[in-house]
Amino acid sequence: MIWVVDGHEIHVFVSAKREVEVLRWNEHKKIIQVPVSMPNTEAVWTIRNLLQTKRSDTLLCIEERLEVFDRHWPIKLFTEKKKSYINGDIVHCYIKGRRMSLAEKTKIKEELLQQLVLHHVGQWEERLDLLISHITFRKNKNRPYVVQRQKESICFDKELSNLSLEAITYCLFKAVADYGVLEERVKRRLIEKHFPTWKTLEKTIIYAYATHNND
Repeated sequence: MIWVVDGHEIHVFVSAKREVEVLRWNEHKKIIQVPVSMPNTEAVWTIRNLLQTKRSDTLLCIEERLEVFDRHWPIKLFTEKKKSYINGDIVHCYIKGRRMSLAEKTKIKEELLQQLVLHHVGQWEERLDLLISHITFRKNKNRPYVVQRQKESICFDKELSNLSLEAITYCLFKAVADYGVLEERVKRRLIEKHFPTWKTLEKTIIYAYATHNND
């Protein structure tokens, strides 16, 4: 349906989702999706708020880039606070003001890293029939991860997000393999199958963590 709000034509769709989602917002077409349970008065208030703020937000999305996983990503802003994620080569995130603060950048990068780690570790747990009870994160300049079998835990460096996605996923496999004390020939076979550029990735990790594998 099309609503006219303050002289602007707004294409409004309803959905079962609980949050408002901006599908398109430019000078030619404005499309939003609102929860089916949202009262019309609240939807109109939301649209008016978007009309006042969305222009600067749209410019921010075009101009601002987030550096994470060894590349720069375009960002798309949420209209309300929730966890960041990557979809379609775009970082979807929430920030309070017009510009992303250093604290917000750090928080978004940590959220993205945690999602990546939990996803890939979970896949390897299932494949290798392992259960790692605790996945934690802390700063560690010397190692990308620390295996603590007695605590049934792997602790990953918070700044692992500075590496490329390929290097991180390789690192995650190695962490799970070390935790499970995987047989060397089995580990090598899996590495060669899933990480054909593993030699380059290994060099990248060693360069990033000077003492890694040097104990």
